[in-house]
Amino acid sequence: MKIGFAIASTLLDKHDLLFQIIKRVSGKYGHTVIDLNNSEKETLDYIDVAILGGTALNKGKIDYFLTGCSSGLGMQIACNAIPNVICGYGTSSIEANLFSRINKGNAFSYPFALNWGWASEKKYENVLESLFKGFTQLPYPERDTTRKLSATEKLKRLKSISQLSFDEFTEKYN
Repeated sequence: MKIGFAIASTLLDKHDLLFQIIKRVSGKYGHTVIDLNNSEKETLDYIDVAILGGTALNKGKIDYFLTGCSSGLGMQIACNAIPNVICGYGTSSIEANLFSRINKGNAFSYPFALNWGWASEKKYENVLESLFKGFTQLPYPERDTTRKLSATEKLKRLKSISQLSFDEFTEKYN
């Protein structure tokens, strides 16, 4: 799987650390990580980053998008406004695992400033481990797999009929 990563300019001091964590954890699962942040480190806010990740997903450059902002919530909201992007949010291993197992989204947002402190990079690493592991697991609880997968497809259908197509979005947004 090709995993894209980008964050807003306000968090660039954490960029290299986070990118290395993502590469280390995703490598265990055979994934490739693509840094979507411009090498010139242009000024990007969380909305710009959501559009950047959403564009990469919609154009097939990546299969999954990892991102975040100070609280993680604004980024999740912005990502979910982009056609064909289903972005989860979580601060714990169990939230990340359940999102990947049940909701089957294609983006995940994390808070990189809120409560960030001692050993936070280890906590993020654990969250990523659980997220990636969840890709290979049946929905939880497994006895409800059929119902959960049906609800996931229903969510994707709801999103597809309630939003513009990506081409229409790009035309209107630019």
